[in-house]
Amino acid sequence: MSYVNYSLRFLCLSAVAVGMSFSTISCSSSRKAEKSPVETFVQPCSDYEGAEGTIHAWAMGKSDSETTARKKAQAAATADLAAQVQKTVQSTIDEYGTILSEGGQAASKVLLVEKTRTTVDQTLRGATIVCDRWAKDEATGQHVNYIVMEIKAEPFVQAVQDVLKPAGQQVDGDLLRQIFIKHIGQ
Repeated sequence: MSYVNYSLRFLCLSAVAVGMSFSTISCSSSRKAEKSPVETFVQPCSDYEGAEGTIHAWAMGKSDSETTARKKAQAAATADLAAQVQKTVQSTIDEYGTILSEGGQAASKVLLVEKTRTTVDQTLRGATIVCDRWAKDEATGQHVNYIVMEIKAEPFVQAVQDVLKPAGQQVDGDLLRQIFIKHIGQ
């Protein structure tokens, strides 16, 4: 074979190889994208957005029994609310105490701390469920309850004022409310 034959044969084979690569590229690009094996799951009630001046707690309870799943969800949400309220109240009392005049600051702060504990307990018992969804865990067959509970600042501050009135203490409700709302979620 001559040099020309080898060159032609090489060109033909090159053209076939290039053509095959284009066809595999075009075939693979025309295929639809494969679905990801990872599923995206959005927790029910996790997208709940309440009004400003509210404390929210999201929780989930899972059990073979619907009643037990509900109790677990409520207990977890109440514990979360209690922690958030405690933190918010402590920050509020600290800031409110520094604003008070120095003469009555210590006595007023002690009384405020004492009375807000009672109010926090009452408020937690009155927390409202604002989102309540159920699901069934297909893998285990258990019932799953998702809830969001909330406490609003306005009734809480009013309850603190009502508790302090019989003790002879006046609280600047507007200032207390502003400070409380400021510390929610911090």
